[in-house]
Order: sequence, then structure tokens, then C-alpha cells
Amino acid sequence: MSTTVSASRRWVPSLSTCLLIASVILMLVIFQAGNARFLSFFNLLNFLRQSAVLLVVATGLTLVILIGSIDLSIGALVTFSAIATSVLLRDFQWPAWLAILAALGIGLVVGLVNGLLTVVVNIPSFIGTLGVMMVLGGVSVWMSGGQNVMFSNETMDWIASGRTISGIPNVALWAFAVFAVAVIVSNKTYRGRTVFATGSSTMAARIVGLNTQFIRLGAFMACSMLCSAGAVLMVARTSVGTPRMGDGMLLDAIAAVVIGGTALSGGSGGVHRTIFGVAIIALLKNGLNVIGVNPYLQLIITGAVVVIAVTMTLDRSRMAFVK
Repeated sequence: MSTTVSASRRWVPSLSTCLLIASVILMLVIFQAGNARFLSFFNLLNFLRQSAVLLVVATGLTLVILIGSIDLSIGALVTFSAIATSVLLRDFQWPAWLAILAALGIGLVVGLVNGLLTVVVNIPSFIGTLGVMMVLGGVSVWMSGGQNVMFSNETMDWIASGRTISGIPNVALWAFAVFAVAVIVSNKTYRGRTVFATGSSTMAARIVGLNTQFIRLGAFMACSMLCSAGAVLMVARTSVGTPRMGDGMLLDAIAAVVIGGTALSGGSGGVHRTIFGVAIIALLKNGLNVIGVNPYLQLIITGAVVVIAVTMTLDRSRMAFVK
């Protein structure tokens, strides 16, 4: 009997989850009232395209935040991976699948560097990834010559704009597939649970025999690989790599993860909650555009909403410095 009761309790949504759902519904009502085209099929497809990259990148960042660390290089990595993919497709005429594998490989290498700096060299993740961010930014500008790198590739067009299921753009399907796999791995597998354990208490995790260095290293590598995957989806949509392509991605991703309910101190929240944060950020930006709000005023409104949303959903019992 007690087992049945405890199992049923696990399905009761928390107050923060209810607030997130209520926030999404409220924004849908407000923006629909402001412009009847907001919930049109065309705009819904546009919303899916706009939110796909953020969902993939925020999913990866969630893994690093769950272990109590932070990765400030994700925006610069998106830019670097996007430009590298574009250069390989345009200048070297690589097949799309090979350029994609190269981009994912870049992500793994960058993640390995971030992880080694944090785990082995023992530099705080805030400082180590900040340095990597600056290096990647410089390399991106050097590689592109400060110019946009445009290309044309049918496979990349299909990845982003193809319609495999009911008219839904493939870029959204790829993003949801990545998110679904990440949710299953983090919530339903042993490896995923070790990430939560490491973030909750690294010392306790070591005492029970977990290799916390390997776990933290793996989180950084998975995060960077997903950022590179997001970059591939971005260039597939636009057919161009630009030196500022990942600008704004870092703050949006952090906001999405925190609004979703994952504590910056690690150990609580989860990938499954990040989609709510992504929905709020993407809906806010899309809705403000649709109802015609001044672009400068949009920044003010977005910042204010993020602060309010974090204030409402942040678990203050988990407040601590990131490691």
C-alpha cells in the first residue's frame, strides 16, 4: 500500500511546475489576444523552428549545471561549429554527413578541454570555460575572416526544412528527438542518476564508489557535443555561418535551464524540466515579435520576465556557488 501511495506521489506536479505551465498558458492567452495570427499554423511552425536550436543547446547545458558547474563557452562553440561546418561544405566540398560528424567531433574535443580544465587542472568552471569562450571566439573570426560563410547543400536543406511528419519541419523533429533521448538517459539510466548524485554531493558520491571525475568530464563532453549539434541545425536552417551566430545563446540557455527549475548549485531539477524554460523564452520572443513590440523594448520585457520567472521558480534551498 505504501509503495502505491509513494508511486502516486511522484506524479503530483510541484508548485514550480504548475507555475511554469501557468506562465506558458498565460503568455499564449495574452499574445493571442494581441494578434489573432499568433496561434496560426504558420506561426506555430515558425515557433518550432525558432526554439529547436535553443532546446538542443539548453539540454546540453542542463547536464553541466546538474553537476554543479557552468559552461560559458556554449555560445562561442555554437559559432565555431557553425562556421567550421560551413567552411567544410563550401570550401572543401565535404559531404553533409561528414561535415556533421566533424562538427560533433569538435564539440567532443572542446568538451574534453573544458572538462580537463575543471576536473583535472581544478580550475573553476566559470574561469576555465570563459577562457575557452574567448579562444573559440577568436578562432571563429580568424577562420571566417570576419565574413559570412554561405553554402548550398541539399542534405542540409532537408535536415532543417524537410517535412517528414505531418508538415512539421525536420529541424524541430531532430531537436525533440535529441531532447527525448537526453531525458531517458538522465532519468532512467544508471549513468544519468550518477549525474544527479555527483551534483547533490560530490563527496558522498565518491564515498559510495562513483568516479566523479569521469562523470563530470562526461557531462562537459555531452554538453559541448549537443551545442555543436545545435550549431548544425542552425546552419542547416540558414545556409550560412556567421562570426556572431551564437551571440545571445549563452544567456538564453542559462535562463531556460534555471527557469525550468534546475538549480545552479546542481543535483536538482533535470533535463525534462528544461523544455518548460525553453518554451517560455521562445514564446516570449516570438509573441513580442508577432504583436509588433519595439525591438529595444523587447529586450527590457524579456529581461524583466526572466527575472520574475526565476524568482517564482528558483529553489532557494539549493542556492550555492557553482563549482
